Amino acid sequence: MQKKINIIYIISDRRSGSTLLENILSKSGETVSVGELAMLKGHIEKDGQGELWNWNCSCRQPIMQCTFWSKVLAGIYDDSFETKIKWFYKSLNALYTAVLPGNAKKNLLRFIHTPESIDTTKRLNTIYKALANVSTKNFIVDSSKDPIQALAVNECEDVDAKFIWLSRDLRAITVSKLRRWYINKRSDKKALETLTDSLFYKKICGAAFKTLDKNNIIKIAYEMLASNPQEALDAICTKFSLQKYKVPAYMELVNDHTIAGTPGRFERKLITADNSWKAFYEKRFALNALGKFFNSL
Repeated sequence: MQKKINIIYIISDRRSGSTLLENILSKSGETVSVGELAMLKGHIEKDGQGELWNWNCSCRQPIMQCTFWSKVLAGIYDDSFETKIKWFYKSLNALYTAVLPGNAKKNLLRFIHTPESIDTTKRLNTIYKALANVSTKNFIVDSSKDPIQALAVNECEDVDAKFIWLSRDLRAITVSKLRRWYINKRSDKKALETLTDSLFYKKICGAAFKTLDKNNIIKIAYEMLASNPQEALDAICTKFSLQKYKVPAYMELVNDHTIAGTPGRFERKLITADNSWKAFYEKRFALNALGKFFNSL
């Protein structure tokens, strides 16, 4: 029997620290980290998120000219190529999942059992196999974040998937999103709407997480990861049978071939918790109280 491919998939909302976690996991001698595999098609075709770095691989080369990805995609990329499960997070299925978590599995699986999603799942399985062959590593780290994508990965026939749900204080996520949107000038959402949307997405992440095998899941808080990364990493290594190793002092790209992630991934940064968001709430007492309440849900 062919050995299954070990995938470590990070589930999270945006601005929750997934790039930091992915970068830490990339420093293991057993892993190859590919960033957000769901964004691969967009990076090849230079469409969607990634414009700030011209949709290049982290090695600064276009995907099809990168020494790593060109080998992975040889014979795979064609006109029907797709790497992202399509779903709408404010659909009725998603709403039912958030409000009625008892039916979560039935509702969520509808997203990945459409003909289009089944084809994408098969494509993901093929790409994972190619990644394993080219990298020769025991584990592939995929930080796509999307909870529905996670369910599709779990159904890839040649994959043994492990999942990390990286959570973060919803108030921090809200401020970080607002800052990024302001810089990119791509959204006019206000704080309350952003906070509410983040809660909704958290509920979907939680529902998807609970449908997965408990032996293959672990939940890590960003606050723990950033303030005590060694403790967080040791917990992950123990859960997924990775050899333990020392967390680097800095988040930096070293001979990596990752895609997507935060725009700050190209900078060398000391690993430390970002609590700058707290200043935003110093005079927003009602919003702060609402955020605390949302965190408890």
